[in-house]
Amino acid sequence: MSVLIEATAPPSVEPRGALRSFLRHRMGVIGAAMLALAVFVAVAAPVLAPYDPYANVRVSILDIYQAPSGEHFLGTDDGGKDVFSSLLYGARVSLIAGFAAAAIALFIGGLVGIVAGYRGGWVGSVLMRITDFFLVIPDLALQIVLVAIIGPSLGTIIFVIGILGWTTTARLVRSQALTVRERKYVMRARAIGAGDAHILRRHILPAVLPLMLANMVLVISLAILSESTLAFLGLGDPTVISWGQMLNFAFGRGAVSAGAWWALLPPGFAIVWVVLGTTLLGTALEDALNPRLKRHHLEAAGSDVARGRDVPTLDAPTLAMTGSSADASPILRVRDLSIEFDTTAGPKLAVEGVSFDLNRGETLGLVGESGCGKTTTVLGVLRLLPPGGRVVSGSVWFDGDDLLGIDGPALRSFRWTRLSLVFQGAMNALNPVRTVGDQIAEAVRLHAPGTTKREAADQVAELLERVGIGRRRANEYPHTYSGGMRQRAMIALALSCGPDVIVADEPTTALDVMIQAQILELLGGIARDFGTGIIIVTHDLGVVAQVCDRVVVMYGGGVAEENQAATLFREPQHPYTQELLQSFPDLAHPDRPLRGIPGSPPRIDDMPVGCRFAPRCPHAFDRCGAERPPDYPAAGGRAACFLLDPEERGS
Repeated sequence: MSVLIEATAPPSVEPRGALRSFLRHRMGVIGAAMLALAVFVAVAAPVLAPYDPYANVRVSILDIYQAPSGEHFLGTDDGGKDVFSSLLYGARVSLIAGFAAAAIALFIGGLVGIVAGYRGGWVGSVLMRITDFFLVIPDLALQIVLVAIIGPSLGTIIFVIGILGWTTTARLVRSQALTVRERKYVMRARAIGAGDAHILRRHILPAVLPLMLANMVLVISLAILSESTLAFLGLGDPTVISWGQMLNFAFGRGAVSAGAWWALLPPGFAIVWVVLGTTLLGTALEDALNPRLKRHHLEAAGSDVARGRDVPTLDAPTLAMTGSSADASPILRVRDLSIEFDTTAGPKLAVEGVSFDLNRGETLGLVGESGCGKTTTVLGVLRLLPPGGRVVSGSVWFDGDDLLGIDGPALRSFRWTRLSLVFQGAMNALNPVRTVGDQIAEAVRLHAPGTTKREAADQVAELLERVGIGRRRANEYPHTYSGGMRQRAMIALALSCGPDVIVADEPTTALDVMIQAQILELLGGIARDFGTGIIIVTHDLGVVAQVCDRVVVMYGGGVAEENQAATLFREPQHPYTQELLQSFPDLAHPDRPLRGIPGSPPRIDDMPVGCRFAPRCPHAFDRCGAERPPDYPAAGGRAACFLLDPEERGS
């Protein structure tokens, strides 16, 4: 079957790469030109210099501090050597010192910052305390002490500047890494089975590298200043010509008293030239390479899908109200699952005693208001809880395997090949600096290491076509996809390793009604055609009514009611379910007034003692506020409400 998918006119977008963005910064281009000129002069010094400043020459008193002339463009120094030639050769030493020291600082600072930001916890705290220790010590004072102890030489100066100049980089990178590690695309990479080393290399490092590169250019300027200062103070190698050494010789050997300005100003001007150039370049690079500073919009389309052409999609089943055709054998069995989080008031339960089954080929809906524990439950099942969260009791069995009993490589291998996740917010779950095809291929090659790039690309193309995206869109970035296409790409990613169960967390959020219907049809078709079990986490009862075979209603971190979808909509047993349905528009009775539920779900640090819904329930009585209700059989399902207790009914 074919459907018309998302007929949205694509806006005209001019391609803007990092180079184009950089070229728009006039000051950055000027800075790059200034630095390039300095590098060119350093490389070409043997060709450009009229004299060899390292050659031993005989001089007389008349050759010392000669004023600029046709023979000596910038005059001579105290040794009768050509200042212009020394300036050209000095660029070599000063730039080598700056680049080498900056590279050392970048490596140390980047490594410390990435590890501290990604690992966090006590590891991050220890690394940051070490960073703070070095940060509060005046760099110049410590540089002078260390160079004096080790011994003056160019290598010593480079080493000392490098090992003391990494602290600012470390703090900047740590801040960025802390932000990136919480991004959904990093959680998605962890979910597909990627290890820490892979995540650091493919996701964290590319995200922080622009900041590191921009900062490195600025560190180069500081390193050149530091080398010049140390050499000027007499801590450099007197046998090596650098701009700082030229200033040291000039001030120490009477250039000021002799009025030989030409021995002082050229090296000083050269230092200012390079420092100004690197500063302008570093600022422009940060703006061009840092995605947060880009000003171009993130909306573009242009595929067959976006232009409204017919593309093949998976056929979807009709409304799931007639019941499930799923295999009766549960593939996923969750029993008494409880999850707690660390809070300022101590550990608090966010999910308590949750139990449910999922059969093969069945679509199960987890429904409830925001804050009821739906997403926390599925993240606990997937072992993807954020820091501070942990499963404290219960069991999760997947096709006979204890998910809570496996860890490390076994758990990473299990995810995505057996159980995958469609994250909420597809734009955030896709890495913005990598193509969609590359991200899908990442999952394929992680779980099938022998797969070649060509084979992975072919699989990606097939997956994209299966979900209604043309294969030619594989090499495009997420921002060129529309909202519906990004969600389809996430579904293709979830399908990439042929899982038995897919968890879809709010798969229709922020999509218009037509696109929502298409996404739900796609999920329904996957369940029917491939026998894949699907868990849909949502607060939208319309989604539940359209595709779910069975529904679990959650409230306050627990299960309020579970039943077949058709029965639950026809005969809701729990007061919370009844109130939810009262707030949902009924097309069969358009005149029926909608009724909201007063109040809001309880916070995990302020849970009621008895029934979690009692403070909002119109039928609550004394027992509800004092005891936690167990599950009672009701209408072929179960509900946790004392109103279903035979004794209460009898009374």
